[in-house]
Amino acid sequence: MTDAKQDVETAELFAEQEIRIFNFDVRQSTWLHTFAEELAAIGGPQAPGARSKASLAVTELKCSFSKDQRELLAAYSDGLVCVLIFEGLQKITDASPPKELPGLTSLENRYDVLCLAARNQILLALVDNSAFAYDMDNEGKLVRLVANFKGGGLIKINAESGIKELSSHSGLALGPHTEAPYWCAVNAKDGHSPSPSSLILSALWNPGLEPTRVIPLPPILDKVGITNCLALTTGNFQFTRSDSFVSGKGEGGRNVSILEFDDNVGFAARFNSYRFSVNDDASTFVKTAYDALCQGVNEAIPAEYTLTQESAMAINNIRTLHCRDVIKDNRRVLVRLFGLSKFSSPIVISEDPLLLQG
Repeated sequence: MTDAKQDVETAELFAEQEIRIFNFDVRQSTWLHTFAEELAAIGGPQAPGARSKASLAVTELKCSFSKDQRELLAAYSDGLVCVLIFEGLQKITDASPPKELPGLTSLENRYDVLCLAARNQILLALVDNSAFAYDMDNEGKLVRLVANFKGGGLIKINAESGIKELSSHSGLALGPHTEAPYWCAVNAKDGHSPSPSSLILSALWNPGLEPTRVIPLPPILDKVGITNCLALTTGNFQFTRSDSFVSGKGEGGRNVSILEFDDNVGFAARFNSYRFSVNDDASTFVKTAYDALCQGVNEAIPAEYTLTQESAMAINNIRTLHCRDVIKDNRRVLVRLFGLSKFSSPIVISEDPLLLQG
């Protein structure tokens, strides 16, 4: 956390149980590291059989957890926690980041990246989330590296082009958003799988100690008010196509809602401050509600957390926004996986590795 004001905001959020910390003791983190190495040795989350191997690791780990630890994992699993931060993790490597960021392909195949990805897969499984990928995003690969590969950061890279991609593969600042797709949030609809239930991040390198920012939605929706929240459940909104989709695939959407009610998780949200808009022909009532939401998001002070190899952050994607400032040090690399919760009903293409229709 960066300054006194942020500390106060973060303390308030923690008190409201929206952001929680799960601490591993030394023995538990050693076991987790061993399991992650075993997963990395077979190729990481993308390897056939990795999903079942992660499940076995969870069975072993849970035997060592205290009652409080199990209750915290269950709270996130049940959709009641916005962000779960894992601390006390083992460092993967002592190697310093190079002077310049290596290419995406070489990074993806590094053993330390596979270890971080495998550990993230096990951490997702601890909260009953299955690591997965969409067929039309990130070339269908489960592991995504968040880094400035395509330009837009504070310092130009050799591959900088005129048009900057609004995605995690660029260095641009990204406004508050949930992860796409935006057609539905929990259950598949009209041939579309729902958005991710979770995303989990850890850092391979973060030499500038640049933070990840999160904005829990419950306090914002409380301020927006019941009537406006009802208006946000109507299909009066539209979104533009994500830049991260495979070329020629994916599309923008019209007549979608921002909020929906779900029997299992209560409310579920999908929103992107730079991709969503209200339909031109929407009523004044709906437009007022959208303005109230945007104002609430703009006024919210994000909680900040600086990721390292010794920590990871699981973000509940249907009740939490995340965002970032422009990337300042081009050597910063985060390792990210999507998670699918026990409540989500997608369109499955393959089970292990888990691939969904986008």
